[in-house]
Amino acid sequence: MKILDLLTQFHNWLSDKDFIWWPFSFLRPEPQVPMTFKLTLVMTLAFGGLAFGMFSIMALMNNALTFDYAVSIFFTCFLGFFLWFNLITKPLWNRRAHRLKR
Repeated sequence: MKILDLLTQFHNWLSDKDFIWWPFSFLRPEPQVPMTFKLTLVMTLAFGGLAFGMFSIMALMNNALTFDYAVSIFFTCFLGFFLWFNLITKPLWNRRAHRLKR
């Protein structure tokens, strides 16, 4: 088995777990349905927004929330999820989806 096949299998096994998608499980497509760029944008908004909110609340509770910190975590959260979903999740998910459609 090729390394890409193993990576795809592991990533999709993990992506099939409910806890990975919490609280946005309604965004998870069926395994045989390819992910679209539009879906990854919606996922980025959902997960990036949640991460930004959680990091902001943690910083606020620790009296560490400044404007500079808020701006940096805003861009980090959204850019990080955007890159992850489009460079890792989408290609590996779609690899399986195309295989299942055959």
